[in-house]
Parts: sequence; C-alpha cells; structure tokens
Amino acid sequence: MYKYAIIGFGGLGKLQLGNLLELEAERGDMKLCALCGADPNSFKSNVKINIGNIDISNVDFSECAFYQDYRELIDKEKPDFIISTLPTYLHEEVAIYALERGVHVFSEKPMALTLESCDRMIEAGKKGGKLMIGHALRFDPIYIKIKEYIDNETFGKPYRAEFSRYSATPTWTWNNWILDPEKSGGAAIDLHVHDVDLVNWLFGTPDCLRSVSTSKKTKRESMFTQYFYEDLFVTTSADWSMCASFPFEARTIINFEHATVTVLDGKLIVHRDGEPIVPILSGVSCYMNEMRSFVEWVIDGKPCELISVESVRESMELAFSEIESAEKDLPIYYEED
Repeated sequence: MYKYAIIGFGGLGKLQLGNLLELEAERGDMKLCALCGADPNSFKSNVKINIGNIDISNVDFSECAFYQDYRELIDKEKPDFIISTLPTYLHEEVAIYALERGVHVFSEKPMALTLESCDRMIEAGKKGGKLMIGHALRFDPIYIKIKEYIDNETFGKPYRAEFSRYSATPTWTWNNWILDPEKSGGAAIDLHVHDVDLVNWLFGTPDCLRSVSTSKKTKRESMFTQYFYEDLFVTTSADWSMCASFPFEARTIINFEHATVTVLDGKLIVHRDGEPIVPILSGVSCYMNEMRSFVEWVIDGKPCELISVESVRESMELAFSEIESAEKDLPIYYEED
C-alpha cells in the first residue's frame, strides 16, 4: 500500500484531497496517512477560493495523523509521495527536504520565487524522488485540444493570441501571505503564471517580450505583457486589484488563419465563417487529470508527456523576465539556441 500525505491544507489542499480519495477508491493501492498544517478542530471547514467552495465535511479522517511540522511528518510517516499546497515561499524548502529523502513530490504552482530556487528543486529531483509542478491548465481538456489545433495546424497557423485573468483582491489566504510579493511574487507570479505557462507550452520562447505592471492597492497587483514571435503576436494581462464584488474571469482568444478560438467561462468555441463549433470534450477536471498523471507516474512509472520540471523552469524564466521588463521599462530579448 502506497502512503501519501498532504502538506498545507487550505483550499487547494482540500481540492486535491477530493481527487486523491477518488483515486484511492479506484486503484485500491494508495492511502492518505497524514496531514500537515491542519487544525484538528477546524480543518473540515469549507474553504472559498476563486474556483469555488471546497467541502470535505463528510470525509473520514479517523486513520489520518496530524502534524504541524512537515519534517516530523516525513521522518515519522515516511510517505511514498506528498502533495505540497503550501504558500509559494515554502515550496522550495519542502520539496527539497522530501526529494532528498526519496519522497516523490507534487508541488503546486508557482514553482518558486527565483530561478535559482527552481534549479535547486530540479537538481534535488534528479538525485531523489520525482518532482511535478501543478500547472493544471496543461491538463485541461480545453487547452489540450487547443494545443492539438496548433500542433496539427487544424485551422492553419495562429497569428495572434491573448490571455487574460482577473480577480478581486485575494483576501482568503492565511495571514494574507499572498498579498506580500516577497512571499507570493504578487499577481505577476501567482495569478499571471497560469497564462505565462500556457504561452510557453503552446508557443515556446518568444523572440522578445515587454511588460508593464501596476501597484496601486498591492505591489505587483497586475502584469500586462506583449510577446513577439516571428509570425505571431501574443498579449497577456492579469490583475487582482478588482473590487470585492468582481467575479473571477479568465479568457483566451487565438486567431488562426481560418478560425478564431475562444475560451470563456470554461467553454471552448471555434468560430468560423459558418456556424461556430463547440467541441465535445472530457468532463474530467484539470485538477483530477493532473493528479491522476502524477500518481500514475510515481506509482506505475507511466511517463507524463504534458509537463516536465524543465519546461516549467522555462515558464518561470519568462515570468521573472516580465518583472524585470516592467521594473526597468525595457524589452527583454531572447537569443536563439
């Protein structure tokens, strides 16, 4: 029986627990052994995050141990793998501690707060356990279909794309850690990295990028970037300084030579000269897909083709370049390999 633990038990920790329990029932060869960072008196309370309410009130935790120190959990329970959904500034130290002890790690995005931290995590993964970073949109049936369109030139080549992501100021995290850019990177990293990773995954490294940012309510509350490719122009925008009543919104538009593809409110539409097409896709969530891929990788040895730590590092390099561009008010150029 493979044992796993969840370290950090806020909204994403509870969300991923639901997926893992479903996999437990399906597979029969894995079991939750411990939680870290959860208060035994209130850990079952509902959590509201920008993707909805998380309810685990009916889960049986009678055989689960509780810890406040992740080191103690790893050393005593010796799990086969952990799910780390801690604040960003803790990603590196927890991942490396576990990896060096041969424990496989699923660590939520963003990977880390510096490129050097990303490199240290990658090196630890080469010597110990396996490491996956939780960029869930790569596992979303919508974006898997879009990547298929791009790779197969189903509607010709893309020549313009835009990605946007907007949110009310996030006030739901423990001690508001997410609003401190020294701990989260600000919206420029925490919120925006979703679309940065999509740009990298779908289109690769640009020839040049240029960014601007605002800091009216909180530092690095927004990031707006232009990416320049030889035959493609991409824009991204992210902002979490919206008023409290503003609903979370994410949108994608990609213009191909023979179609315009849009994603809004979780719905993919292909607009052509005739009637628009709404592709029939799997209804399985991206979070379930990524967790299944991680479990099958670390237990069954099945390679995960959608993501690697090296490709995530490339995305983080782009994100850090955007911050540099915004702070220096200068474009960032990338040389060809």
